[in-house]
Amino acid sequence: MVTAPGRQLTREQVSDADILLVRSVTRVGESLLAGSKVRFVGTCTIGIDHLDTEYLRRNHIAYASAPGCNAGGVVQYVLTALTELASNWRQKRIGVIGCGNVGSRLCRTLAALKVNYCAYDPFLAKADNPRLVAVEQALDCDIICVHTPYTTAGPFPTHHMIGFEQLRRLRPGSILVNAGRGGAIDNLALLAHLQADADLRVVLDVWEHEPDVNLALLEMVALGTPHIAGYSYEGKLNGSAMIHSALVAFLGLDELEMGRHRQRLMERLLGPVEILPGCELNQAIRATYDIAADDRRMRDALFNASADQVGPAFDRLRKTYPERREFSHFRVDAEGTELLTELHGAGFASYD
Repeated sequence: MVTAPGRQLTREQVSDADILLVRSVTRVGESLLAGSKVRFVGTCTIGIDHLDTEYLRRNHIAYASAPGCNAGGVVQYVLTALTELASNWRQKRIGVIGCGNVGSRLCRTLAALKVNYCAYDPFLAKADNPRLVAVEQALDCDIICVHTPYTTAGPFPTHHMIGFEQLRRLRPGSILVNAGRGGAIDNLALLAHLQADADLRVVLDVWEHEPDVNLALLEMVALGTPHIAGYSYEGKLNGSAMIHSALVAFLGLDELEMGRHRQRLMERLLGPVEILPGCELNQAIRATYDIAADDRRMRDALFNASADQVGPAFDRLRKTYPERREFSHFRVDAEGTELLTELHGAGFASYD
């Protein structure tokens, strides 16, 4: 096995490889794979916009991703951001834009917590989610959470789906969270909107033109993080396990036996749950993850970097990201049926 930095991977480095495993920072297409022996590409990410899937199909190169692997981590990120900015977030109306694996997981969590929410996804029908609404209604909420992929073609492209016009229509005092893809929001339009003293608080985990973050925008947002919403320990393990399963199938190995081995390894790596002292839901959420610390680390790293080092500093933050455990790793030493139901709905370990 040979490892290499994802953004600097070259054609020469992969020319003799049979299997290529990447993350979202590596663009995989003809410029990288032409003339190589690669026959399987696995990306331990939920998205595949960094893969030229048409080239892969045309050249009979199998590929696999890990959709939904980090959904629990992203939900944890979103709920923690909301508790940081609005302690009464559960009394607000929340609009979820994009209901793939992550967005639908957030919708289920909000429903379990009895939060008033609606959702927009043009590729779903009411039978998939009875709370589906038009995008204008989703944007007319107190809190808007964006979880779309990044697309530039098709009937509903997500490129700059939130721009000047949409930003001007947002409710005063609203909160906008983007933990999907940076290009879904026009970052220059958002910067201009915030510089005009808009009554809007913004949480950005994803940015246009990553890793070259717009520092003026970072200065204006309420919380900024380096594309780590799904960087939980569980999310990374899940992604690796899903790609391992796909690779086993591609190689024609015994999935039953390999699956048992994978499960035993996962159980050992996940370890026992951690007990938190008794507390209410918001306190429990914040006890699992300090999002403000991630915000401080990003500002310190990027604002102190020279102009040509902003991108590398962004990448280092991701590469050296400290271990973060999801709600499922924690059990709260709580009493009372209502609180226990809330904790279970949010995804904390139960006492069953």
